[in-house]
Amino acid sequence: MIRAGYLIDNQGYQSGTPDTYMSGWGYEYLQDISYHTEGWKYEYVLGTFSELIAKHEAGEIDLMSSISYTPERAENLLYSTNPSGKKCYYVYVKPDRGDLTVGDPEALRGKTIGVNPDVLQTTEGKAWLAERGIDVTYKEYATGGEVFSALSSGEVDAIIMNDVLSSDDAMPVFYVGESDYYFTVPKSRPDIMAELDAAMAQILTSNPHYNDEFKARYSAINVGSSSLTDRERDWLASCDNTVTVGYLDNLRPYSLRGKDNQMEGELSAVVSDMRERFGITVNERAYSSNSDSEAALGRGEIDVALPFAKDYWIAEQEGYAQSDSLASSSLVALYKGDDLGSALSSILVQPNSIVSESF
Repeated sequence: MIRAGYLIDNQGYQSGTPDTYMSGWGYEYLQDISYHTEGWKYEYVLGTFSELIAKHEAGEIDLMSSISYTPERAENLLYSTNPSGKKCYYVYVKPDRGDLTVGDPEALRGKTIGVNPDVLQTTEGKAWLAERGIDVTYKEYATGGEVFSALSSGEVDAIIMNDVLSSDDAMPVFYVGESDYYFTVPKSRPDIMAELDAAMAQILTSNPHYNDEFKARYSAINVGSSSLTDRERDWLASCDNTVTVGYLDNLRPYSLRGKDNQMEGELSAVVSDMRERFGITVNERAYSSNSDSEAALGRGEIDVALPFAKDYWIAEQEGYAQSDSLASSSLVALYKGDDLGSALSSILVQPNSIVSESF
């Protein structure tokens, strides 16, 4: 049984408790490691980072994840040979704080900034502000969740946080540093470290991009703002708070026209978010092909057309801007026989397919 440290109130990284439901990047990484060991099972020890790292250095916890290297910690802990990822540190603010999103660090002068104690991101962030001579007031919170809650409630003006965690109300405005992070075990347990290093090597052998893909997947899930910026609100005001969306009317599972002539399908969530989260009036128009919706966009009949395959070159030629990706799909060729090259001489494509003529 491996005693594993598990951070409380760290949504997206290590979420839930053993008696409820556990998820998150840090939890799943532990599970993948157990698949490559000789029957590892975990006893989860819950606590704040300060509580867990103290127990870990005292030998009361066998394994912790997401630990940045410091010489002081290395006196008591063994670090995995391979890092388990990279943390970037940012100053986050609420998107609706137009006074703090102007890109000038001087805007932080005199403000109150929420931080976690005894972590490298706080040290890096404080040093970044000190180098620029910007005086602020710091307010400490025990967990990442508490820091984000303080920002959401307006208890603090900004926070210093890593990009492993996120919140609907947090937008990164200043990069302040980064570091690799590792799994660690007490120096008294080199046997655990030997198995851990072997397991991580096997994971990276099968997928050298494992760490980056894992982080990107959870970052995509967690990042998103529930507030509009000043610039976005100004644009909406100029449009009477109304956006007209054109969509393909028969492209399952992404978009289709329902019985009540309303948009249905996976991407209808975009329209629902615009209405429910941001209070935007959304008009919908259905089109039978990409070329029809693209022409409508060019004439100014609609503000947004979806879905389109992402292609920066084509967007530049047509003078359009692209959103971040709304969904992902694999493009494959189905063919008979053994000769793909010959089969590609004649291709059947649906007229209203998301696959455009450019492909």
